[in-house]
Amino acid sequence: MIALTIFAIMPFLLLIILIIFLKLPTIKVMPLVWLITLLIVLSIWHLNPLLISASFVKGALIAIEIMLIIFSAIWLIAILQEKQKIKTLHTLLVSISPDARIQAIIIAWLFGSLIEGIAGFGTPAALAAPLLVSLGFNPILAVITSLVANSTAVSFGAAGTPILFGLGKLGFENDLLKQVYQTTAIFHFIGSIIIPILIAYFVVSFKEKNEKIKRILEIVPFAILAWLSFSVPYIFIALFIGPELPSIIGGLVGLIITSTAAHYRILVPKKILSFDKKIKEQKPKFKSVITAVFPYFTIIFLLLISRTIPQIKEILSNITLEWKNILSTEINYQFLPLYTPSFYIIIASIICILLFNVKSSEIKITLAKTINKIKKPLLTLVFALALVQLILVSSNNTLNMPGIPIVIAESLANIFKNSYIFIAPLIGIFGAFLAGSNTLSNFLFGTVQSQTADSLNLPKTIILALQVVGGAIGNMIAVHNILAANATVGLVNKEGVIIRRIILVALIYALIVSLSAFFIIHFS
Repeated sequence: MIALTIFAIMPFLLLIILIIFLKLPTIKVMPLVWLITLLIVLSIWHLNPLLISASFVKGALIAIEIMLIIFSAIWLIAILQEKQKIKTLHTLLVSISPDARIQAIIIAWLFGSLIEGIAGFGTPAALAAPLLVSLGFNPILAVITSLVANSTAVSFGAAGTPILFGLGKLGFENDLLKQVYQTTAIFHFIGSIIIPILIAYFVVSFKEKNEKIKRILEIVPFAILAWLSFSVPYIFIALFIGPELPSIIGGLVGLIITSTAAHYRILVPKKILSFDKKIKEQKPKFKSVITAVFPYFTIIFLLLISRTIPQIKEILSNITLEWKNILSTEINYQFLPLYTPSFYIIIASIICILLFNVKSSEIKITLAKTINKIKKPLLTLVFALALVQLILVSSNNTLNMPGIPIVIAESLANIFKNSYIFIAPLIGIFGAFLAGSNTLSNFLFGTVQSQTADSLNLPKTIILALQVVGGAIGNMIAVHNILAANATVGLVNKEGVIIRRIILVALIYALIVSLSAFFIIHFS
């Protein structure tokens, strides 16, 4: 079992060593690690070569699906830039507050949470990071803050998909699921207090060489207000209504409260910290504001009705493009062309073209800029998703051996035993790091976590909640989420830098929720 565990963790060790420590570009690392993993599953797990080929095809198709979201987000930004609408949006955000710390909290944490609640699957960072860059943020800082912020909302993202599908499809009873998502909301409520504070910390670290502590401390009251304005409605909806709306309502209420507070300088620091050297606190014209924010409200509106109105959701999600039994294997792929977030962002882009009278020459320019930005990230993403799929299909071997994810999870459980509550969220993080999705992390490890809880005589509700929370935290460091966010701001080969900056935040968040679980188990 020890030898099997070593082979199982080798792909992840290679990723960590090559990207984080050796600082090699992911465009080189991903194909190499995929190839090494291919040799491992062929020699140790004896996978069928056809199954391996099919897994690569599925990974490439998922990569293209994700890149469609990124393409549409970048194209929308390019159109707005071409027609000078980004300047209006910039003026609007500065009019709310010219302070970069507050801008990051409002855009990355609250706007991002609202988008996560509606769409999920990497969309928040794809929309938030370019907005921050337009305000003068360093692209790396924009990606870091957008990824760190995209955590708490993720467990109830895409109208509750991680709960309803990630765990719901595993056969758990509805009463247990209800207890799990309510406990999840409690853990997130406790742990998420660090997120707006750390967002401000990253901004200060990039901006200030002196007086860092002072600049951080003075923003803490506003950061706490932002946390409360999001997390109070978030936990209330989760406890009393259901898993579909906590992030949507939390993000919307939080946006209204914090934007109002910032505009009227409530709990706002006296000294402004800005990346824009030429701060002009001018009030944008009402008509200009409406046209500038119209694309985003169009996206929110379309995503909201497609996710929350059952009849519309059923119609849209029943229109599918399928490839069953890829290369005569049991691997299937399904694409929902009218349900994917990219469809609604493209609609918003087309409306912008008509509304802003975009010329055909300008369309060509924006498309060329967009394609140029996504070429290299797409290649990396193909191998990243192919690697994920290769690991996932390792359980379908001819030797009836457990797959790579199961081997790693069971080994951790055997090693840590009664300290497992500190490992459960790490497994969730690992799943999201691997698959780039809280939903897939829950689907991968939900059953394992439940079985481990039973064998160690730990409360199943709490262990499953820790899995769900961990899966949300893991979105911060999921390689393909980082690649997607990087693509929207034109960053190349900076994944290692970003992971090194973020990973400690993920571990602190996980420790807070684990300690919360420990006290609930032993003192309630």
